[in-house]
Amino acid sequence: MTTYSLPRRPGRPKGSKTKSIPTQTVFLSQCPVCFSTDRSGYFNVKTREFSGNAPNGQPYNYVSRKQTRCRKCGQRRVDITFENVV
Repeated sequence: MTTYSLPRRPGRPKGSKTKSIPTQTVFLSQCPVCFSTDRSGYFNVKTREFSGNAPNGQPYNYVSRKQTRCRKCGQRRVDITFENVV
């Protein structure tokens, strides 16, 4: 008699616990002129190691300055993001 093993199914193993993962609130960047959120891709990204508390109260250890352009009116702007990299 020949035995066959079933292929392993992807996913979590049975009995594993659900872990809570901290989440962040992300705000869409807006154009200061027309208030549109439609933008081109980021360019000239500069990231610096700097720590403190973001305006929403969350701790951060990196600050990224990303340049982008509004697709609606063409206004150029710099989006600043505060990142907490572990």
